[in-house]
Amino acid sequence: MFDALVIPHATPAKKVPGYQMPEDTTQLLSWEFVTAQMAPSQHYWLTTIAAAGRPHAVPVWGIWYANRLHFEGSMKTAWARNLVRDPRITAHLPNGEQVVIIEGTAHIIEDNDISADAWGTIDALFQTKYHVDKGSPYWYVRPQKVLAWDGGRLQTMTRWVFPAA
Repeated sequence: MFDALVIPHATPAKKVPGYQMPEDTTQLLSWEFVTAQMAPSQHYWLTTIAAAGRPHAVPVWGIWYANRLHFEGSMKTAWARNLVRDPRITAHLPNGEQVVIIEGTAHIIEDNDISADAWGTIDALFQTKYHVDKGSPYWYVRPQKVLAWDGGRLQTMTRWVFPAA
């Protein structure tokens, strides 16, 4: 079921010795930073787990809707077959300066999961963004953890941990 996503409080990322990471919450990013980076991106990198256990990375088209990454592609692709077998996924932007990394699980939106109006909005956003007359981002990522930071300023490294669904 496609429920509303409640955004948890931002916390500093786990500190790694030798890195200038946040000591407190004063420089943490807001969720609006995540949205501002995710929404306009033309490509999103997905990493899935192949049957042999190795990582499989691929760029895809997608949209940011309802605080989630939605993406599409053929069920015959390696990444889709991987997700059907094991829904664990990491998604991130191609930009190494304004960083957003989403760890979670991938889900297919079933027809009865959302309203016809929501389907229409999702399809229109996708088709307008990519100038195509068909295509529907019927996959989405349910986040478990999101990491973000702004440029080389690791002191902005912010983490959101979502409750288990």
